[in-house]
Amino acid sequence: MNTKILEEVNKLIKEDSLTRTNIKGVNLYKTTTYLPRTPLTYDFCLVFVLQGKKIGYLSNNRFEYDSKNYLVVPTAMPFECETYASKEEPYICILIDIKKEIMQEIISSISKEESKKCEDVQISVFQDKVTNELEDSIYRLLKMLQSKEESNILGESILREIFYKIAIGENSHFLHKMFLENKAEAKMIRSLRTIHHEYNEHLDIPRLAKEEDMSVSSFHTHFKKVTSLSPLQYIKKIRLHKAMDLLTRRDMQVNETAYATGYESSSQFSKDFKSYYGYPPKEAKASFEII
Repeated sequence: MNTKILEEVNKLIKEDSLTRTNIKGVNLYKTTTYLPRTPLTYDFCLVFVLQGKKIGYLSNNRFEYDSKNYLVVPTAMPFECETYASKEEPYICILIDIKKEIMQEIISSISKEESKKCEDVQISVFQDKVTNELEDSIYRLLKMLQSKEESNILGESILREIFYKIAIGENSHFLHKMFLENKAEAKMIRSLRTIHHEYNEHLDIPRLAKEEDMSVSSFHTHFKKVTSLSPLQYIKKIRLHKAMDLLTRRDMQVNETAYATGYESSSQFSKDFKSYYGYPPKEAKASFEII
């Protein structure tokens, strides 16, 4: 990102924090502290790094996103992220929620020539290059955010512009397929939404497969292709991420958290939590405060 962009974002964000802006779903984040590999859930969003960098880990996949490469997360995904930042060079990013209705309209309007590049899909999360045109859009977005009136009147138009540039990006294959209702990728997105809404209930894999008119084996195959995790692995990670939030931000007790996240056994919850985070759930609050 160029220096003009950094000048504008520093007018909007002063201290280490998440800063909400005049456009709903557009947030700024800054930190001067290096963070080791830490669990983090992204949900249907774009991440533009203006300074510093992050490395995201999803199973065996590694994503390095910085000022030259943005990240697209077209569905809720439990990551592990390492953040590179210092007082001399803070990590600064823009987080933009993807508005489904706008993206649906854009993708359905894209020419067949653009859609031809959407034949092969690997994993749902992808990186793409920050073009000069995209930098220009981000610069104008940051200028606009400084005025509540401009944000209210022109906010949707600048987001539409950014979404269009994402949708014609070199690696936007999955983004296209997830909006085609009969495609396996779209079916997986619907199942992922069900899991996120019902993570605290009993989740039956055969039922999820049947709801999308798929066999269990086909469901497993496509689910792993989209998320890089098996359905059970994904459900466990989502529950553990939710549990961390309940323990650290809502100050819930361990037993209470276990049942609130769909576990039938508090001891099994504690075992899974320690295996994933490296410490027992009763120490979560202290570990969170250290980070």
